[in-house]
Amino acid sequence: MTEWILPALLSPFLFSIVTLVDKRILSHYKLNLSSFNLFVGLSQGIIGVIILFVYPIGFVDWSVFFRGTLTGIIQGVALIIMFWMLKREDPTRVMPIMQTSPLFVALLAWPFFGEMLSFIQWAAVIIAISGGILVSIGRRRFEDKTTIRPIFFLLFISAALIGISQLVIKSITTDLISLHIVALRGIGLCTMMFFVFGRKDSAHDLFNFLKFPKRAVLLISVEGITPFICHLLTTFAISIGPVSLVATMFGVRPIFVFLLSLLGARFMAKFVYEKFSKNELKVKLLSSVAVFLAIALMSFG
Repeated sequence: MTEWILPALLSPFLFSIVTLVDKRILSHYKLNLSSFNLFVGLSQGIIGVIILFVYPIGFVDWSVFFRGTLTGIIQGVALIIMFWMLKREDPTRVMPIMQTSPLFVALLAWPFFGEMLSFIQWAAVIIAISGGILVSIGRRRFEDKTTIRPIFFLLFISAALIGISQLVIKSITTDLISLHIVALRGIGLCTMMFFVFGRKDSAHDLFNFLKFPKRAVLLISVEGITPFICHLLTTFAISIGPVSLVATMFGVRPIFVFLLSLLGARFMAKFVYEKFSKNELKVKLLSSVAVFLAIALMSFG
């Protein structure tokens, strides 16, 4: 049964568009990162509250509510660690480590949910993760022989937290529909982001940004509504498929970012700023082929 593959792939594809818009909002429009994170949390929380008000959850155990909200809190902590490291370190060092998240899911899905991957599926997981790592590495990183410092282990914690949150989601898919899970996740994410970034200066900067109609529409549609749809697709895929393979599919987002950047640099140069050297282009194209091979193996393995 491979019905989960389409939503599992559509989510990272849409998220790759969000990633490209992220760069424009932060680099071109100069929205403060704290204000950006505050909006991300508030938008998901507001959408979550609206959904629960219009379509309330029936009677379920309190622990289900707690775990649903916990997924957002855990992902909020993971994102805060990642953004903190991105401010300190080269992104080409940060993102490859974050791509190891599906491995944590694959290792933990067996003891918790009894998911037994075949040899072919394990090969697909390793190929997909390797492809995601390679496509995240920039030209400078290939030339840099500096070893990873101990502080980078924080990123492994962040990657593990993302994996754990997906396992928690899997644990409540029999109790809640995907829409309710994502709504609770949004409330949890909002709680964490507001706790960390809910400062007066961040709110003021965000308000000034939203005063411009075109910017407000871009931010709300791409950074508010689209991520909610992406998480809904991922949660639905997790509910009907093996969480270890769904997590691996979600990890191919860098491939889509690269391919869209390549097309954007060719046809939308004013919007996409990426440029690639010949050697970098070869590695990333090879990585893309490897990832699509991995997807094929998952489909037939």
